[in-house]
Amino acid sequence: MDICKKIINKTAKYIINILLPKGRKLSGVYYENSTTKHAMNEGCTLEFSLETEKLKDEIKIEAKEIVKKYFKAPEKLIQYIRTKGINVYRIKNAEKMLRVIGEEEGFITPKKGINALFLNIILGKKPFLTTSELFIFDEKSTEIYTIARAYYKYCGYTKKLPGYDYESQAVFKKLYAKRHQSSPFSNNTIDDLYSCKEALSRDMESINFAIELSREIENSKKALKKIKETDSANI
Repeated sequence: MDICKKIINKTAKYIINILLPKGRKLSGVYYENSTTKHAMNEGCTLEFSLETEKLKDEIKIEAKEIVKKYFKAPEKLIQYIRTKGINVYRIKNAEKMLRVIGEEEGFITPKKGINALFLNIILGKKPFLTTSELFIFDEKSTEIYTIARAYYKYCGYTKKLPGYDYESQAVFKKLYAKRHQSSPFSNNTIDDLYSCKEALSRDMESINFAIELSREIENSKKALKKIKETDSANI
């Protein structure tokens, strides 16, 4: 089990234990969302469905192929994203502005209510209470790994992986904002917690994607350097 899955499962067990009153046992809990089916018993066993795992593999291959193509030209990767027909915005102090609504620079799923209103205002659009999916990057040049994570998330969203749907994202952002409270999960249902777990999984996977990409690129550089050094020595 890789480090991401360990973190995800540990978090899931933690929030379930907080939610359940002392002495209450957990059994027969079932959750289903798009391509994922979860069953939880007293040992808090959590598993992704085979369909979800298959989609994740496809997305990783697809996203990695595109990102590697534009790895040395981050702005061209952003241009490529625009060809997908999705709105891409560049704003000043993007990370700082988005932090207000618990978001980060990159891909942002559809929003409703006050968060959508805030986004529309900072983007200079009409003050509607809804937004479609979009990308927001800083007006200054953005480093490749931030764009890579964003594109990975976008691929997952278009493939309808669980965790990217509006409900899951809303619960995830809400609970994340309350993470420093003594009982942040006390008023949530089991379905809410599973939805949060799926959204957390997707976020962790995007981070893992960027880390894996970095390792592959660095190893390739080292291998190329070694080949050049060997060739020079032979000459």
